[in-house]
Amino acid sequence: MNFPWNTSLKLVLRAALFALLTGCATVTSTNSPKPVSPGASSDGVSVAPGGLQLGYIWHADQGNLYPVLGVSGAAHYGSPAPVSGPPIIAAAAATSASSSWALMLHKDGTLEEWSVPAPGVGSLAAGVATDSRILLSPSGASAALVSPTTSTAVVITGLPSKPQVTNLSLPAGFSPNQIAIGNDGSILAGVARPGAGGIQLGILSESHTYTPIGTVVAWGGAGFMPGSAGDAAVFADGATARLTYASNLNGASPVLAPLADAGLLQKPVAVTVSPDGKWAYVADSAKPQIVRVNIGAPTPAPSSIACACTPRQLVPLTTDGVYSLSSDVQGQPAWLLDTRTSQPRTFFVPALPVSVAGQAADTTVKQGSGAAQ
Repeated sequence: MNFPWNTSLKLVLRAALFALLTGCATVTSTNSPKPVSPGASSDGVSVAPGGLQLGYIWHADQGNLYPVLGVSGAAHYGSPAPVSGPPIIAAAAATSASSSWALMLHKDGTLEEWSVPAPGVGSLAAGVATDSRILLSPSGASAALVSPTTSTAVVITGLPSKPQVTNLSLPAGFSPNQIAIGNDGSILAGVARPGAGGIQLGILSESHTYTPIGTVVAWGGAGFMPGSAGDAAVFADGATARLTYASNLNGASPVLAPLADAGLLQKPVAVTVSPDGKWAYVADSAKPQIVRVNIGAPTPAPSSIACACTPRQLVPLTTDGVYSLSSDVQGQPAWLLDTRTSQPRTFFVPALPVSVAGQAADTTVKQGSGAAQ
């Protein structure tokens, strides 16, 4: 005999089992998200990719910028940015809550600014060294193009709406890989002096010549404090793993204060500061981690953010705290850091699908005249 309560119990158990199985299927699924095209509006005009939250990543092998769509932990590449004119040889982009903008260096040495969602391109400079590296400040308000074959940095401030271009003379012994730029266009540069041990650190801006502030045994990365007008920064020593907060950089006597990392750091290679100025994030190439250190307060204690990768950089992708950790390598996933929650996390974007990469090749072949959409 089946009692009503017995039947109800069976139904509850079946429902629970179904929920458990479907939940497990969701968690363990290995199906990667499919690429999403930016699409077009009803009148055929290209529009910004829907759901774009994680910025753009430059793929040198494809010569194009690719949007990272979705959310952290479930991100994927969208279609490449349509471009026109000579081939792009270097690019970098910043994404805010309302728009995205990018700097594109073409093979003929022209530098352009590209914007989304208002499609358009504006020419910023000509004759830029084609081996330049593009560095964006954390907010994307400023950028620097630095070439190993020249002694000049092309600095752009006022991005994205009112860009101003300035050329700054860099000190002898600089390296394009040992430079950080602030939101106001100030540059912190590491310089190797002949006969001197270690790396000299100094500040350079349109209104200040190169002024030394200290030395490190090896470059371990540096990042300016947001809203400091180039007057404060955090830098790391790549050999001793020491982390330092530097203030009063525009004054006669800069102040250097150590930041305690609780012995977590081994070999820092890159540094950035959170948009609110409370945290320093340090990429550690000796361990699969990013170390987070509180600036100006003893608590919370320093912590380690695990990554199944070898962190090599902390390049800002968004203005609110998403960073690229790995250099673009064809056929390999890109690793990102999302610091926008109380528990920052690392995650990867699956390698660029062949179908999407092919679209970049088609775009290059079909390039014509006119502004990028």
